[in-house]
Amino acid sequence: MIEFELTRDLQRLTRLTVWPLLLPEHAQEGITLLRVSDAKVDTGLAQTALVEGRFQVTFVLVDDYERLLRLDNIVRQAWESVQQGAIGDWPVQAVRRGTVHQDMTPLANNHKQYRLIRDFIIVYPEDAT
Repeated sequence: MIEFELTRDLQRLTRLTVWPLLLPEHAQEGITLLRVSDAKVDTGLAQTALVEGRFQVTFVLVDDYERLLRLDNIVRQAWESVQQGAIGDWPVQAVRRGTVHQDMTPLANNHKQYRLIRDFIIVYPEDAT
């Protein structure tokens, strides 16, 4: 599944732990990865094995908003440059950015937990092996 390759690549690019769906209760920093949708690519003429997946990547850091923005930029530049290439070992036709959302949660002792949520739309073969 492409999620495994995306997880490995996120860890390689950011050096942060990546979890599916949500951060575990014990973690205050890291990345989460969630597949939001995976619509089949409709060419109008022929069926393809391609899907257009929307993946939500959430970066979470404590007290380092600047690093949060840098990590988002690193991943965005790496993935948006993929055109008929691969992310990890998974073939990818194209990647484009989707929506972005940011927020901050106050923590104890004047610490702040920053979150940046970025959608990536990735066109890939659903059953690549």
